[in-house]
Amino acid sequence: MKCIIIGGTRTGVGKTTITLALLKGLSSAGYDVQSFKVGPGFVDAKLHERLTGRPCYNLDVFLMGEAGVKRDLEKANVDFIIIEGASGVFTGASSTASIADIIGAPIILTVDASASSESVAATVLGFMQYASYTPYDVHVVGVVATRVGSDTHVDDIREALERIGVPLAGVVRRDVWERSRHRSQTRGREPAVTDADLVAICEDLDVASIIGAGTELIVPASMSSSFNRAHITIGVPLDGAFCFYYRSNIEALEHSAKLEYFSPLNDRFPPVDGLYLGGGFPEAHIEQLSANAGLLNDIYVKAAEGMPIYAEGGGLVYLARSLAVNDGALHKLAGVIPVEVRMTDNLQAIGHSEVEIVRDSAVAGRGERLRGHEYHYSVAEPDRDARFAYKMVRGTGIHGCDGIVEYNVLASYQHVHVYSMRHGLDRFVGAAQRYSRS
Repeated sequence: MKCIIIGGTRTGVGKTTITLALLKGLSSAGYDVQSFKVGPGFVDAKLHERLTGRPCYNLDVFLMGEAGVKRDLEKANVDFIIIEGASGVFTGASSTASIADIIGAPIILTVDASASSESVAATVLGFMQYASYTPYDVHVVGVVATRVGSDTHVDDIREALERIGVPLAGVVRRDVWERSRHRSQTRGREPAVTDADLVAICEDLDVASIIGAGTELIVPASMSSSFNRAHITIGVPLDGAFCFYYRSNIEALEHSAKLEYFSPLNDRFPPVDGLYLGGGFPEAHIEQLSANAGLLNDIYVKAAEGMPIYAEGGGLVYLARSLAVNDGALHKLAGVIPVEVRMTDNLQAIGHSEVEIVRDSAVAGRGERLRGHEYHYSVAEPDRDARFAYKMVRGTGIHGCDGIVEYNVLASYQHVHVYSMRHGLDRFVGAAQRYSRS
């Protein structure tokens, strides 16, 4: 099983585009391919899944620890693994360099060549030499240059890279780049790169050399986990409004309970013993969510009866009393937690987070520490007497706290990874078992 990492000099240079093109090209050529995404983000992982039809796992040493990274990598049983890096190679609490070092995989470095040719090689050489000043063993085995113009431009880049002993593994032409970037501005959250674009990009990649540069990974065979399912069902919303879940979190629940997927956009309340409400884009579907008053009322009633509900990100928004969107309209929501939420035009929080548990909840006990990720444009305004389970150790949260507790509900902006939980999601499943017997 071979593996390659698609890294970049910075964010926005085209790592996702290159990764998607390779996934499509290798799949079309008959390779069995699995993708992973470095870092805590959800959006790129969902794009991978649309192409491969396989779950895309996040690899994040801050959230998961080194053992967790290896644990999820062991789930792959394919011909080729493609890992999309995060931001710049050396950037962040869980950098692409740190993952490359842990698993021993080489990097194809993506470089924006729009305003340079020979200087691309200087940039690459700088990244290679800088690695020796870090604790990471990093090997750059090829370069993809994006936003290139003429064939002469390509030749100049190739010749410069040859001087430092690094092959040009491909390019992304300026016209394809500009088309996709224009669509990303006009389509919002829809994929910006079409299948035709991916085919065109793949034709300009030296796929054979990229495959050849991949390292053979020797990972232990993933042990088949025995399912110890309780006779309970957890409801999980999954649609355009709610789609952000760490795959490992879902799998942890699948080992202990039956999962019932439903859509808050249209469905009624499912026959479940607990709810896990993930993140997504509820604000983009707020009129439809607010119009499904029957479901909102049922969730409120079930929460008041003591049903355990765990909500993250957009799930917190959905459980609030209301959401004020940017045009000033106010939309009524579930009203489970004593919070009003309003959207803003500016990013309110982004990045890794860590919390200390200061109040017991259906998810974790006092004294534990959890790690996660927060990313949102909304502002939560809780009542003055709102109770919080989390004290922020790292990150923004809500006035230095997070994890609003009401009834048997925990609602937070933090997307917590199950590998950072002392007992996984067993506490939540146990709460659902007790509720089902009540």
